[in-house]
Amino acid sequence: MSFVGHIRDLAAARRELETRRLLVVGGAPDADRSAFLDAVAREVADEAGLPVYRFRVADAGERSGEAGRTPGEAADAVVEACRGVFVVHPCVVVVDGVPAGAADAVPTGTADGSLLAGLISAFAVSESLLLVGSTDAREGASALPSDGCADGWALLTRAAVHCDRGDPRAAGPLLRRAVEAHQVAGDRRGEAWAVFLYGRMCRLRGRAEDARRLLHIARERFRAVGERPGEAWACGELARLATRSGALDPDALAEARRLHERAGDRRGAAWAHLWWTVARADEPGFPWREEFTNVQGRFHEVSDRLGTAWTLHHHALTLARTDGTDGVGGTGGTGERRREADRLFEGALALFEEADCPHGRAWTMLEYALRSPAHRFLNGEWAAEIRHVFHGIGDEAGEAWVDLAEAGPSPDGEPPYELACRYPTALLDTLGWTEAGEPLIPRAARDTQPEPRPGFPRPGDRDRPDGSRAHVRLTLLDDVPVPDVPARIALQVVPGPGHPWSTAPLPPLTARATSLGHAEIDPAHGVPADGAEFRFTPHRPGSHRLRFTVEDPATGTVLQQVEAEIDVVPSDPGPHRPTAPAPRPSARRA
Repeated sequence: MSFVGHIRDLAAARRELETRRLLVVGGAPDADRSAFLDAVAREVADEAGLPVYRFRVADAGERSGEAGRTPGEAADAVVEACRGVFVVHPCVVVVDGVPAGAADAVPTGTADGSLLAGLISAFAVSESLLLVGSTDAREGASALPSDGCADGWALLTRAAVHCDRGDPRAAGPLLRRAVEAHQVAGDRRGEAWAVFLYGRMCRLRGRAEDARRLLHIARERFRAVGERPGEAWACGELARLATRSGALDPDALAEARRLHERAGDRRGAAWAHLWWTVARADEPGFPWREEFTNVQGRFHEVSDRLGTAWTLHHHALTLARTDGTDGVGGTGGTGERRREADRLFEGALALFEEADCPHGRAWTMLEYALRSPAHRFLNGEWAAEIRHVFHGIGDEAGEAWVDLAEAGPSPDGEPPYELACRYPTALLDTLGWTEAGEPLIPRAARDTQPEPRPGFPRPGDRDRPDGSRAHVRLTLLDDVPVPDVPARIALQVVPGPGHPWSTAPLPPLTARATSLGHAEIDPAHGVPADGAEFRFTPHRPGSHRLRFTVEDPATGTVLQQVEAEIDVVPSDPGPHRPTAPAPRPSARRA
C-alpha cells in the first residue's frame, strides 16, 4: 500500500504505481487531482498496453438510479464494480472522489470496514493497477489519517520508502506510530513487519547489535504467524549484517533467496540474488557478468527500478575495477570496459533520480567520478555536489568518503578520523588505492550510514593516553524492554589505570538521569560510588533516548554527559539478554 499525499511529480507517481500496483493521492484540489490521476493512468496504460476504467464514489448512486444511497452503499457499489472489472483482465483502475478520511472510515461490507480495504481485497489477486484519489483539498494535506486512526500498513510503507531512499532518520517516527496502530488493531503480522523494519533501520544506521537482536525477533514472529516472505526478508537482512565487518556470508544470502522463491516472492528473490552476487562479485573466476544480467532481468519482471539501479551500479563498479584478466569475455580492452562501465553508471544515475533515491545517486556520482577522470574534470565542483547530496539525507559517513577521495591516501596509511570512528577496522582494512591514487571504497561502505562510535578518541584526545580518562558504563540489567514495564539500568564510572580515581575511592559524584522521550526514569539522581541504578519505564514502543549527566556536587562541575538509545519492542517474545545501551559522550570528559 502506498500513500503519496500532496504530489506533483508525474514520473515519481508512475514509478510508485508500477512498483507497488497501488497509489493513493490526496491533498490537491479536485480538478488538479483528477487531471493528475488521469495523467498517471494514461502514462502507465500506454506503456503497458492496458485499458483504463474510471469510477467516482460520488457518482456510484446516480449511475445505478439510486441517488439517495448512503456513502457506505455507494462505496460498496464501487467495490463490486471494481471486482467485476478486475477478474476480466489486467487494467488500470482509477477510483476518484473518495471523501476525506473515507479511505479508512467509510463503512462497507468488507471484513475490516474500510473502502480502501474493500478495493484492495478486490485487487489483491489480480495483475491490475489501482489509483485512488482523496477529495481532501487542503493545501499540503496528507492522505494519511490522523494518529487516532492511523493505518499501520501505510505508515510501514512510508517508513520503508524512507529506508529505500537512504534516509532512515525519517523512518523512526513512522515506525513508532505503525507499532501503536498495529497493537490497537491486534495485528500480529503488522507488528512483525514493524519490528523487521526497525531492525533494517538499525542496520542502515550502523547499529549492528541492535539490528541483529531486532531481526532475530522479527524472524521468530514471522514464523509464529506463518509469514514466509517476512521470514525470508529477515534472513536476508541478518546475512547482510556480516558485510559490515567484512565477513561476507554468501551461503546465508543464497538461503534467503531460496526462502523467497519458496514463498513465491519474486521481488524478494531478486534482491537476495543481487546481494548474493555482490557478495561474490570480487571472487576470482566468479561469472559476475552473467549474474548481474540475470538479476537485472528479475527486477525488470517485477518493475523494481530501484533494484535495477543498484544492479547497474554494482555491475559498473565491477567492470571499472577489473583489468580484463578476470577470465570474463565479451569486451575488448580497458577503454571498451571503461566505456561500458560509464554507460552502466549513467543508467544507474537516471534510475536513482527517477526513483528519488539520493543515497544511491550520491554513491553512483562518487564512483562514476572516481572511475572516469574525464567525467570528473568536466565539473570542477564535483566533490561539493556529491557532498551536498549526502548532506541532504544526513549521511555524514558518505561525506567522509568524498573527503577521502579529494584528499587521497594519508602519508601514514591510516584512515581519517571521520571514517575510523564510524566503521569497523576489518572493513577499513579492505580499502584499497589505484596507481592513480583513487580509493577503491569497500562495497559494504554504502550499505550503512554509521554514526561515530561512542567513546572513540577524538583527534584532540590522541595526545592524552586513554588510560588517564574515566568512562561512563551503562548496563541494561533486565530483558528486552517492553512498554509500561520497568527495566533496570546500572551506571558506573570506570576510571582508566592512569586516572587518579583508579587507586582511590570514587568521590561522591552525582549522576542525573533524564528521559528525552515518552518514558519515565526513576530516581532522578544516583551516586555512582554507591552503585547507581535507575528504573526505565517506556510508555510506547520504539527507540528511546536517555541522558545521564555526571556532576561533581562539591564544585557544581559537569564532568561528563552521555546519551543512550534503547529500543523497546511491543512485547517480549522470549528470554534475551541485550547488550548494554551505547553511551554517547559529550565534549566534556571526566
